[in-house]
Amino acid sequence: MRGPRSLVDRADAPDESGAGEDGLRRITRRAALSLGGAVAGAVTAGHAVPALAAHEPRRPTPDRPPPSTDLVSYEEAVLAFRCHGMHLEALRFPITPLGQHFVLMHFDVPYFAATDAYAFTITGRVRTPMTVTLGQLKARPTVRQPTIMECAGVGRSYAHPRAIYVPWFNEPMGVYEYTGTPLRGVLEQAGLLDDAVEIVFTGFDEGIDLGVRHHFERALPVDEALADGVLLAWEANGQPLLPHHGFPLRLIVPTWYGMTSVKYLKSITVIDHTFQGEEQKQVYRDTFGSSDSGRPVQKKAVRSATMPPGIPDAISRHRFVAPGTTLLEGKAWSGSGRIVRVEVSTDDRRTWQPATLQAPVSPFAWTPWTFTWDVRRRGEYVISSRATDSAGNIQPLRPFWNVQGMAQNGVERIGVTVA
Repeated sequence: MRGPRSLVDRADAPDESGAGEDGLRRITRRAALSLGGAVAGAVTAGHAVPALAAHEPRRPTPDRPPPSTDLVSYEEAVLAFRCHGMHLEALRFPITPLGQHFVLMHFDVPYFAATDAYAFTITGRVRTPMTVTLGQLKARPTVRQPTIMECAGVGRSYAHPRAIYVPWFNEPMGVYEYTGTPLRGVLEQAGLLDDAVEIVFTGFDEGIDLGVRHHFERALPVDEALADGVLLAWEANGQPLLPHHGFPLRLIVPTWYGMTSVKYLKSITVIDHTFQGEEQKQVYRDTFGSSDSGRPVQKKAVRSATMPPGIPDAISRHRFVAPGTTLLEGKAWSGSGRIVRVEVSTDDRRTWQPATLQAPVSPFAWTPWTFTWDVRRRGEYVISSRATDSAGNIQPLRPFWNVQGMAQNGVERIGVTVA
């Protein structure tokens, strides 16, 4: 007769012990703690113990997984730790403090030992190909420009089934005051040829996405690249860019979603055709089925965000306020025009009342708004805000679905207990 099974045996028998890859999802907290102790004991005793469940090395993904209705996956959690959102309590500030702005990193952060040796190139359909150092760039006309940045994956987790990538909710945005020089002047010095169609911006960050190794790069039509507010920036909030925010130099495109503001700028290439790079022809597109090649996501959809009122529950982030007067405040923005109206609902989007707008600190920053909520009845409420821009775009009451979970601007719903 076989004696008692070892821990190694148990790890390979999910049907009986629940310790296999599927079975581990069903393990109780007490059993997991017990198993952890057993693993520690086995290692101490010198026994070889296999990796358990999500501790197995993950495999590369040559294609994005299909949208899912399951809980957030291991891979999504890893991405969420690398790519954190804005702390929503910082919505009280016109300029987001350093460290509280959202971060999205596609590949690894490249590091540069000496910025005085840093340079990028301008080539392609230009009269004068150039190599530009950071020192030369800083000698050009300089501006300080508060600018809103927002990830195109905003609201991805609100759509069902959910696209598998960074599981954003409301938080991938922020406003830094960037210091840089207008891109237009640099391109004019290089001299765009008459057949220039798009301008490709390539970063030093490199990796594999959809099975293809490449540097992260995106392109802009010539007229968008020459627009007011488009910068080559080397500082944020008066300090050199943080490594994960693009040090030593990044592109800033105020009206487009953040993927266009390429970080760690390596080269600018002017082309006479439409760019077909991986991050433009396959990613950041509105697609609605496997046979749909999609439409590129470009300018930021109109959106409003509310600073969560009162105090939070630690895990759920549900809010608590006292009866009486509560000042609700937030910010609104759009890539298609200035904000002309913000409305607030305190009854889960059934009725709306106008908020008071303040002037933005920059034409390229968000618009502050406030609303005084006088609530006397204790109970449960859901508050929301929605914005309208000068082009007539209004936030929808619910998110729309697309395969990649892009540009979700449905109005937020914040649960509040008045007690």
